[in-house]
Amino acid sequence: MRLDQQIDLMKEDIVSAIQACIQIKSVKDVEHAAPGAPFGPGIQEALEWTLALGEKFGFTVKNVAGYAGHIEMGSGDLLGILGHLDVVPEGDGWSVPPYSATIQDGKILGRGALDDKGPSLTALFAMKAIKDANIPLNMKVRLILGTDEESGWADMDYYLQKEEVPQIGFAPDAEFPVIHAEKGILHLELSKSYAASFPHLVRVQGGERANVVPDVCEVTLKGIADQVIAKQLKEFSFPNGVSCELKNQNNEQIIMLTFKGVGAHGSLPQKGKNAIIYALQFLRTLPLSAEEQGALDFILKYPGTGFYGEGFGIALSDEPSGRLSLNLGILELSSDKMNFVLDIRYPVTYKRDDVFLPIEKIAQSEQYGIKVLNHQEAHHVPKDSTLVQSLLKAYTDVTGLEPFAFAIGGGTYAKALPQGVAFGPVFPGEPEVIHCADEYITIDNLLLTTKVYAQAILNLAADPENR
Repeated sequence: MRLDQQIDLMKEDIVSAIQACIQIKSVKDVEHAAPGAPFGPGIQEALEWTLALGEKFGFTVKNVAGYAGHIEMGSGDLLGILGHLDVVPEGDGWSVPPYSATIQDGKILGRGALDDKGPSLTALFAMKAIKDANIPLNMKVRLILGTDEESGWADMDYYLQKEEVPQIGFAPDAEFPVIHAEKGILHLELSKSYAASFPHLVRVQGGERANVVPDVCEVTLKGIADQVIAKQLKEFSFPNGVSCELKNQNNEQIIMLTFKGVGAHGSLPQKGKNAIIYALQFLRTLPLSAEEQGALDFILKYPGTGFYGEGFGIALSDEPSGRLSLNLGILELSSDKMNFVLDIRYPVTYKRDDVFLPIEKIAQSEQYGIKVLNHQEAHHVPKDSTLVQSLLKAYTDVTGLEPFAFAIGGGTYAKALPQGVAFGPVFPGEPEVIHCADEYITIDNLLLTTKVYAQAILNLAADPENR
């Protein structure tokens, strides 16, 4: 039986497994961390469930103190496949419960369906198909399951200190055909305290993660008549997809505003509509104090100008990887202090200080503190390498689609390997729904991706006659 036919027969098992994994809410929860569950019980459950599935298939499995785990087959040098089981918070705007794994119109909807539970499990089923077909391999194939990819990679830091590091491999956590270059990632926090409390701005809060375009921003105001705010809302022009709801707390003379935008991955801020930015733009139309206006103007002038670092004067670009991107991911403003977090993806031919130093200079001039929360260097594997060419051949042989390698702003576990690239699962021309409401993966693409990964493993780890 041909390998792709064998995978077709697994269809129901693949779909059921991915549904079951999505139904585990594996959002980071450090408040409930424990031995064996450094990122909380939900992530622990997802890791243990997936390792148990790998063991059921007859593979060797290992749980590395709850930080990560792996499922492997074969022997020899390591070929790594690096996926992750943690997910970003679900956010708002879902048409179905975000952890229901609802099947609708040939799609599995749910947080993690595309990023990255679905693709990680397709890689596992690709391994199973090869094992069931008794195809001999020349390498040990190891599916590494991370648990903190969305929040700083503490999982990989721990895992790679404890376990052998594959020299080559791929991350099923981005786009097809092959991503051979990934921009550097820099997360910065800027903060400032004010000498006197603001008279009107009680609280402005938006965003949960640096690497997500915020789809909600909540504002609490005082000392401004609700009629004034309602009039400004009526006159203010929001773009399609952006809205604001006003609630008057009469007993306390407090006004609550909830701004809703459109979420997107932080590496693609132009794909979303940042609720924080639109909230601040609206607030600037209100009769605020000079100090309040100045605080908002700083945000709107610097991170709030453009998507590519224009406000800070860091609109860098290069030929291999394109333009720098900048996302205002989190804002927390109270009556006497403000801090915000930026997600910056910079081109592969630049270094951290090309980005950091201009921002630091502006921050210091405006008396803001600045702190580096996370940094990943840019990563690049030549297009003509054996790894890239083997994966491109697998992609084209299975799909019939044009092979090409390109660069992205997103950061994947491919950066953890000396020679690592990102490989699927999003096909060219498909909508970008990672980190969005109603995240989904189509069942047809699940099967096709499983076939591509199986062929990729054979191209890299099997003798030519067995490919």
